[in-house]
Amino acid sequence: MDRLYRIITDVTLTTPLPPPYKVLYHFENMTEELKHMLSPQKAPERLLQLADSNLRSLVVEMDQLHSRATKVSADGEQVEDDADRIHKRANDLEQFIKDTLLGAK
Repeated sequence: MDRLYRIITDVTLTTPLPPPYKVLYHFENMTEELKHMLSPQKAPERLLQLADSNLRSLVVEMDQLHSRATKVSADGEQVEDDADRIHKRANDLEQFIKDTLLGAK
């Protein structure tokens, strides 16, 4: 009982009570999070515009890559045709040299 009496008499009601720091800290964190979520950069309309812009640029890049791939493919086919033609001419030349050598003997 004496202990309870001391506790009651030690408390002064004239001084301000200390603020509840845990609660204040929680509210501050929530406020910062809400500010971040409601910032103009995070607005759904802004995010949709950004996504649409990124999509358009990706489509343009894909078209460019497709045209480059088509050109490279066509160049490869041309090289293959040239190689076949050169190979045939080399075989013809080889046969001509053999015939000339045989005729010279």
